[in-house]
Amino acid sequence: MKKLNKSLFLWISVFAMMVSCGGKDQEADSEQEVKEAVAVEAQPVEKQIFPQIIRYTANVEAWEQAYITGQTGVRIDEIKVEEGERVKRGQLLVTMNAAQLNQARSQMELASREVERLDTLVKIGSVSGQQFDQAMTEYQNALTNYENLAENTRLTANFDGVITKKYFFDGEMFTPSAEAPAILVMMQIEPIKITINVGEGFYNQVKKGMKATVRTDVYPEEEFSGQVDRKSPTIDRNSRTFRIEIRIENEERQLRPGMFARVSLNLGEIEGIYIPATAVVNQPGTTDQFVFVKEGDRVRRIAVETGNRYQDLIRVVSGLEAGKTIITEGIGKLNEGTLVRVVNANAQVE
Repeated sequence: MKKLNKSLFLWISVFAMMVSCGGKDQEADSEQEVKEAVAVEAQPVEKQIFPQIIRYTANVEAWEQAYITGQTGVRIDEIKVEEGERVKRGQLLVTMNAAQLNQARSQMELASREVERLDTLVKIGSVSGQQFDQAMTEYQNALTNYENLAENTRLTANFDGVITKKYFFDGEMFTPSAEAPAILVMMQIEPIKITINVGEGFYNQVKKGMKATVRTDVYPEEEFSGQVDRKSPTIDRNSRTFRIEIRIENEERQLRPGMFARVSLNLGEIEGIYIPATAVVNQPGTTDQFVFVKEGDRVRRIAVETGNRYQDLIRVVSGLEAGKTIITEGIGKLNEGTLVRVVNANAQVE
């Protein structure tokens, strides 16, 4: 009986030691896993409502532009304006040599008198109607030639604007070239316009009269107000975009053609999944994007498609659902299936 009790005691002692050692091994394994896990920050994915703002870069353009030209091969008598000068619609800008104009006037007046003479003779039956018709045709041709030369001899402003370029000087023969395509160039800068190409997905949301805001590097602290003035009725099948023109009144004439501008259009509020832009990883060498989603103690890589940005957030169009938990910091150390431990803002370990 004593031998039995002694054997039982020995067996219990050995079992206790085995259990004790097993527990220590499990604790050691757990501690090792904690050390190997990558410390990351994470947050739950939720649907949010934000303004839908699309942004584009473009150049400021003149509302209208005109090349002031005369008849090729004719001498310039006088250019009456200089670069930077403001002009009114119909104002005389340039006078060309009038020799051809004077000759055309004489031919037109001669043809007019011939028509009057034949008109009288037709009435009394001295000449045929065919002769009168021929004289009338010659007069019409002479009149057209005179009017064309008159338009190309006294060159006037097409609209209210400013002279932006002067290529020729008094006394020079006007011969246009690639370097000097016109005598003068004038632009209308009140208002001005900005042309942008918008993705076809926004076609139904962009309306004529919609407000736009414009910022420039020249006036970094100022915001200029404009509105959609024109919208293309078609979509370019190659770029999948449509063209719109933003009109800005520019009463103070601060904006000038050629300036670099940033345009923002507010398309109203939209509900969607917005996450920190830093959580989205761009696959090198491709347009593919993905995020790391926490599942248990490990992460899984999920492909996503993104849309517009709002401040530091970016909208996820597809690939991610509300309720998931995404990794926002520590992404550079992660791969598919990496073991992670989430450290929240107050440094507590999850």
